[in-house]
Amino acid sequence: MLNPSIFLNSPRVLAIAGGSCSGKTTLAAYLRDYVGADNCRLVRQDDYYHDIRKRGGSPMANFDIPEALDFELLRENLLAFKRGEAVALPNYDFTTHERTTPTEARASRPLIILEGILLLSQPALRDVFDHSAYIRCTTELRLSRRIDRDTTQRGRSRDDVLRQFHDQVEPAHLAHVSPSQTYADLVIEQTDYVTDITRVAKTLVSLINADA
Repeated sequence: MLNPSIFLNSPRVLAIAGGSCSGKTTLAAYLRDYVGADNCRLVRQDDYYHDIRKRGGSPMANFDIPEALDFELLRENLLAFKRGEAVALPNYDFTTHERTTPTEARASRPLIILEGILLLSQPALRDVFDHSAYIRCTTELRLSRRIDRDTTQRGRSRDDVLRQFHDQVEPAHLAHVSPSQTYADLVIEQTDYVTDITRVAKTLVSLINADA
């Protein structure tokens, strides 16, 4: 399990990146439960999208490019967590595409788990990460999962999901997301993630404990 001695100086930040619907959110939640919720704070890149009202008001704006996200605020929040400070994390509503009222300030935890598609593409963020992983996943599987997620959870039509994926998601994946895996400390193959997520979690914990 997690070695508490590695957190004597400051909390550690683990970034989990990968393409849209590659399994980042599920792995982050599983890892939180594996090491214990009291030891972790989950942070989602998706909550740092710029409010659609500040991007011209169009729901068709591209959400898969770096310019869509407030990485400066994300960096500030991560650094505050690493200093042991509480942070009022932003919230993003994918139904309205607007920022909602921030949460009450959340206390820092020994391990900050951050997940998002573009994390490793940003040099200013990579400087903050103590560890990083990238989940590799085929285009076909990511698309299938995205159709299921966006039609059931976000009230979108299948045609709209397909249009966005082919016009925006996959081009951005090829331009920004996939190349960023070269910066990961660990590349997780989808077969390993699907067949034995516990072993993946253990590998990540071992990576973190290597700092001790």
